[in-house]
Amino acid sequence: NKPISIMTTLEHVEPSTSPSQGVLGTMNGTWILDKRRGSPSMRGYLETMGVTELAIEAHEKGESEHDTINLIEFDDEYFKIKKMSRVTDLGLELKLGQEFRQTLPGERVKTVLATSDNPGKSVKIISRMPTMNGLATVVDTKTLQREGNVLILVQTLVIRNERSGKEHTTLRYFVPHQGEIGPAAVTAKGTGLKLS
Repeated sequence: NKPISIMTTLEHVEPSTSPSQGVLGTMNGTWILDKRRGSPSMRGYLETMGVTELAIEAHEKGESEHDTINLIEFDDEYFKIKKMSRVTDLGLELKLGQEFRQTLPGERVKTVLATSDNPGKSVKIISRMPTMNGLATVVDTKTLQREGNVLILVQTLVIRNERSGKEHTTLRYFVPHQGEIGPAAVTAKGTGLKLS
């Protein structure tokens, strides 16, 4: 594995609908969580990870009071995302088809693999990571859809605790974001990782 380096800042742009990208367009651009659709709360996901009730309540309060924004760059080789919210400021760059291994404190290992059958329009990211309740497998699928004249980014997030067998699915919808993006909240936690 290559070393981790800080990811460069992604540029804010509206998702592409240019004719060269076909009728659907691509997920390249800036997306904002639509809190009115799907299951935007991360409660079930965090419970499956073994996060405390107090931390879950703080996360929910942060997400209800502040926007969750994803900046995405996606081509035939790489999937890059910068996630910004009240609780997260995380940049991630993954080379498609190449597993990344990260050693965490306590000699715990996290692996991440991104694949795509349709670059720019869908991606599947499989992570295996230690949690408070043992090893968890997370399958994060992002798919671009068109609803009328609007592009929608649908995220299906499935977490499974390997020890207990407990599983939870979260369905979140993102819509194109227009306008300025403010700085990440001082309470946001995260790192900029380049996984290649």
